Amino acid sequence: MFSIFDKAVAVAALAVISFALAGCGESSQEKATKQVCAATSEISTQIKKLENLPISTSFPAEAKGGIEAISKSVNEVKSAEPNLESERTEEVNAATQTFEIELAVLTANVASAATSSNLETALKSAEPQFRAALSKLGTDYKKARKALNCS
Repeated sequence: MFSIFDKAVAVAALAVISFALAGCGESSQEKATKQVCAATSEISTQIKKLENLPISTSFPAEAKGGIEAISKSVNEVKSAEPNLESERTEEVNAATQTFEIELAVLTANVASAATSSNLETALKSAEPQFRAALSKLGTDYKKARKALNCS
């Protein structure tokens, strides 16, 4: 038979284990939200870098790195979407789809300008489209971050 002391030790041990298990991890929704917030933060950072790039002959090469980083972050958002709360999933999914379209337009404009025989002239003429696409990208993800209460 167990003594009162043995029972008290067992109860205390169970309490400690319960508290330890309760604090052991985040829910899949919390992890997904953090993943989306981190990815959208990186997207915002890359958009700001792209917005501040001067339009010059080095623009396509410099923009390529930012666009690749954004694409990677978009993929992180997409992989987290299934674990978000349903209302968040819809908001993030809509923003991601819009974002992918805008990113494709930006990429196509940069690629088209890069293949021009007069790169600098092509870039200067495409600058309004670059700036508009970047502005739209930033706006879309600001909305998504706000909906997720990302800090």
